Amino acid sequence: MSEAKQMLFARNVICICIEKKESGDYIGLLWHQYSDDPIEFNGVSDMLMLMDDLYDEWDFPQRSLEKREFNKARDHEEMNGDPDNLVIDKVQAASGVKNVQNKRGSLGTFFVQVKFRQNATWQGTVIHEESNKKFDFTSAMGLVEIIDKAMSSN
Repeated sequence: MSEAKQMLFARNVICICIEKKESGDYIGLLWHQYSDDPIEFNGVSDMLMLMDDLYDEWDFPQRSLEKREFNKARDHEEMNGDPDNLVIDKVQAASGVKNVQNKRGSLGTFFVQVKFRQNATWQGTVIHEESNKKFDFTSAMGLVEIIDKAMSSN
């Protein structure tokens, strides 16, 4: 009997498509449900920063620690307008939802759901498409280690 296909259904799923490996670092594309166009990344640190920027843009999952900014509104309601609507709801309403489950990287594909951004890092779940294995991670570094281990075993 074949193993059931692992899938993630969440508002903030990001598909990481690894296209090549240069000098020990990964280069590829990020796909998300709210755009028809991918976001290119050049290295793991760039990938993490771009993903964090998306989570900030969506305000989902929310940071448990806010970046320090001066001369900006601190009140969450003031920054987002209507306190009853999440920013990600507005993004979804404006752009609709696209399917990222069919995207594939040349070297590897990972579907990531960050559930929390606590203790200045991420906690969530990742599925390695090629092995159909699901992993939990408790830090951004843990996510990178899972990706690196999966890529090394390919």
